[in-house]
Amino acid sequence: MSSVNKRERDQRRKLQHFLSDLALLGSLQGFKYFQPWLRGKEELLLTVVNEDLGWRSPGFVVSRASSYSSTSSCNSSDVSPSSSSPSLASRSSSPLPGEPPGPRAPQSHTHTKMQPHTARDPSSEEHLLPASPSEREIAVPEVNCTLFLLAGYVKYGRPHAWIRSNHERLVNIGGTDSMVKDTPMKLKSISDWQTRGIRVWDVISELVCLCTVPSPSNPFALDMRYIKSLPLPDRFLVTGALLNFLETYVVYGNRDELHYDKVVEEVKPLRRLHVQSLLELQRHRESPRLLSSPTEQDSSGEE
Repeated sequence: MSSVNKRERDQRRKLQHFLSDLALLGSLQGFKYFQPWLRGKEELLLTVVNEDLGWRSPGFVVSRASSYSSTSSCNSSDVSPSSSSPSLASRSSSPLPGEPPGPRAPQSHTHTKMQPHTARDPSSEEHLLPASPSEREIAVPEVNCTLFLLAGYVKYGRPHAWIRSNHERLVNIGGTDSMVKDTPMKLKSISDWQTRGIRVWDVISELVCLCTVPSPSNPFALDMRYIKSLPLPDRFLVTGALLNFLETYVVYGNRDELHYDKVVEEVKPLRRLHVQSLLELQRHRESPRLLSSPTEQDSSGEE
């Protein structure tokens, strides 16, 4: 009995650690291929780019997951060609949760290799419904994006991921029943939850590589153009938060992952930009005092 209690305590501790990672990730912006939004203590909405169209978005108030940027790809010969529809290239951003959606784009090509990873196991997974059903989801992604729900519900004792849009693109759901649509995805990272030290970045990288075509060589690549366009105080905070997340990944991430070295390389320019932003911020804070000192001297001289 004691061994069972110990196992349950360990699982609860792992889940709390995962939820802490989820909260940290939900505060970040500036990734090329995905944008997280924290929704409550146990839920994270994740917008992931469908097709890397080799197009960079301008800067936005928040970083958008539809900020398409060219990158080298792994297994690029195994994926369907990207759509060249003008409606995809002309749209620039995905709305925040609760914002009205833009017009729907034509259905993109289905990546046939995605289906085995999201096959359903009705006997064990069908009853694991999310707290917020898919049919009542108000956060609709913009063109060329798919919305996912990543959650670590205490009542289930482990994380799960659900597709919130474009179900037919990733898996043959065999109908429109809400129970079917709300079946958790069969992800390797989540299947390994009991036996391995799975962190939130393991689930995110699997979802990005599963969804984005062609599969990016670094699912955590940054949109440096967007980050550099931020106002100086925001740029300092954003780069610091991203640096904290990526450095945590470098320390605790799986070094055998193909994208691990890519993330390490991503950290170097980000650290330089963060330090540069700090120095600029310090100069800007000192300059008002320097500019005001002659005026103060003149006023004191007139007295």
